[in-house]
Amino acid sequence: MLRTGEEYRHKLRKRSYVMNEWKVAFAIVATFTATAAASAEPDSLLQQIKDRGSIIICEAAYPPYNVKNPKTDEWEGLDIDIEGELAKALGVTVKRVDTSFSALVPSVNTHKCDLSTAATYITPGRAEQVLFTRQYAAETKTIFVPLSSTAKTYADIDKEGITIVTRAGTAEETYAKGFFKRATVKLLTSDATQPHLLEVAAGRADAAFAGYVGSLIFMKQNANLKLRPIGDKLLDPTPFAFMLPRGEYHFQQYMDIFFNDLERSGKLKQITDKWISGLK
Repeated sequence: MLRTGEEYRHKLRKRSYVMNEWKVAFAIVATFTATAAASAEPDSLLQQIKDRGSIIICEAAYPPYNVKNPKTDEWEGLDIDIEGELAKALGVTVKRVDTSFSALVPSVNTHKCDLSTAATYITPGRAEQVLFTRQYAAETKTIFVPLSSTAKTYADIDKEGITIVTRAGTAEETYAKGFFKRATVKLLTSDATQPHLLEVAAGRADAAFAGYVGSLIFMKQNANLKLRPIGDKLLDPTPFAFMLPRGEYHFQQYMDIFFNDLERSGKLKQITDKWISGLK
């Protein structure tokens, strides 16, 4: 009986050893499979969009490029019209994700959206984190103050005790922090349209540093704000582009060709004139 018990235990140990060997083998296969899948994922976004039948786009408000219509709660603007052309070219529908400028880069890189069409300045800092399409527009920046302000130059504003407000996570933030040496630069994180202009109109800041054309349009639509550009020279002309997740070079190439075709056909100028004509 003792010998039989030993033989039984030996068989159990052997069976356990074989099972462990199989577990190791399965783990190795699973690792190789996961590695292969991971290596196949980058640079496949364009095909994923086509297979899915929809493109997911991050939106952040900046007139006249991306504006949420308060009556319909639908997005409209220059970039929205471009999105429509892109959807037609791809043969897909558009799904939109509302966000703020400070959340655009992480939203793109975590694949919360396939593309950001928010009017985003091309900057070296952003280029370290995401891919840009070719430029399709450009914008300058300036200070906006209440109509009652006597300020006429940037020097009049750049003084101790003066608060300049701008949006967090934007090129305006970066430029304002470097340009204004004495005034306090206050940052706002909001998905509202032109919240820094609203802040000045409400008396919670002395001035706003903002994009020139977009702010003119917003003030024209909201005359009750009673603001004006300071009148000094316009600063930092910078191109706009759409943003894509890093590593998606095939999709980036597609977008560049799409913009080239849109420009060559005259459609890009037609869309731009529709929303910006006479305001620059």
